[in-house]
Formats: sequence, C-alpha cells, structure tokens
Amino acid sequence: MIILPAIDIKNGSCVRLKKGNFNKIKIYNNSPLDQAKLFKDHGFDFIHIVDLDGALRGKRENNKTINKIINLDIKVQLGGGIRLLSDVEELIDIGVERVILSTAAVENESFVNDVLSKFDQKYITLALDFRIYDEIPYVATKGWMNQTKINLYDFIQKNEIKNVLATDINKDGLLIGPNLKIYKKIKELNPDKNLIGSGGISKISDLNDLAEININECIVGKAIYENKISMKELANVN
Repeated sequence: MIILPAIDIKNGSCVRLKKGNFNKIKIYNNSPLDQAKLFKDHGFDFIHIVDLDGALRGKRENNKTINKIINLDIKVQLGGGIRLLSDVEELIDIGVERVILSTAAVENESFVNDVLSKFDQKYITLALDFRIYDEIPYVATKGWMNQTKINLYDFIQKNEIKNVLATDINKDGLLIGPNLKIYKKIKELNPDKNLIGSGGISKISDLNDLAEININECIVGKAIYENKISMKELANVN
C-alpha cells in the first residue's frame, strides 16, 4: 500500500481540522514548504495537499506555496478550489501528479466529462467526503460545509474516474481508526478502482487492516503531526 502524508494549508500554514470543522483548527507548521521538505527527507516521494482556503472559497488559493512544493521534485496530489478545466490544465502543466476533483465533480457531471476527454485518468482523483446517516454514507461538498443526499456507493459506481479518495468526515482528525466497513464495501462494489483511504488513522495496525481489505493507498495526517506514528515507521510501510 502506498502512503501519502498529508499537508492541509490554511492561511499559509500547515494545519489539521477536527471532523471537518473550520472552527477547530490546529497549526502544526507555519511553513508547508518546510513540512514537505521534511516528508521528502524521510523518504516519501508522494504527498497529498489540500488547499483549505481554496475549498472554502471555490477558487484556488495558496498558489505560491504549492508551486514551491511542486518544485521540490516530489509527486503531489492536490485538491481544494479546483472548479475549472483551466485549473486542471494549469496544474498538470506545472507538474501536479494528480489533480483532485471534489465539489465540482459532484455538482457538475459535464465538468468531469470535459476533464476526462482531455486528460488521462492517471492525472485525476475523485475525492468524496462523507458522513453516515442510518448506516448509509452520504457525500458532503464545499469543504465539508454542504451535506448532500447523494449516496456515496452509488456515486462511485456511476463515475468513470479510477482513482477514488473517500474520507469519513466523522473520523477525520480524531485518531480513532478508519472506517473499515465502508471501505470494504466500496472495494467490493468497485474492485478495479484505485481506492485511497483517509480519516482516523492512528497506528500502523490501522494501515495493516486497510491493506487486508485491498485498499490501494492511504493518506495519513494527524497521526504524523501528533507523533502517533513516526515518519520512519510510516516510510517503511511504502
């Protein structure tokens, strides 16, 4: 399984949210660039970056910082505020390995079709954040602020994008373990998808559990910043 350490950027700093709550932000590093360098120095060659300001405002922010990280010669999966075809094109041109489509992919099916008609699948990740109601996962959009009635399982099945990142909002930032039940069902319904887990990781055994149900990649954030898992341990999982 491939591990992607996470950098969430808010107001120019590297932060983490708790359960997607923008009123519960903790700053871990005032320099996302320095954090990316640290990940690279520990042997990671692929990182996950979310522009939280962009996700909230619906347009890309923190561009200078993100460009500097890309120039470190490390692969980047990037999301937050990507709503236009021109955004996708520009990001791929400057070297982003995978561009994340989230809110725009949920709200505008023609946008996804336009992206896939122009770019290879390998450059695109569909990111779906979800909350569970009566044991059913439903998609949330706009930086987790807008809760929809879209069934997560149904949406993934009907969507062409192969790389799928699914985040359980109610586990994110809580270090209480991943939602194995949801991920297992997603993988069973979509065995050919490159499924990326996110939310709740707190120890190496969580990653082993995800690997056992054939999750392809996993994003780890707060467990690193709170020293629950050492970067050395994590790098050895890759």
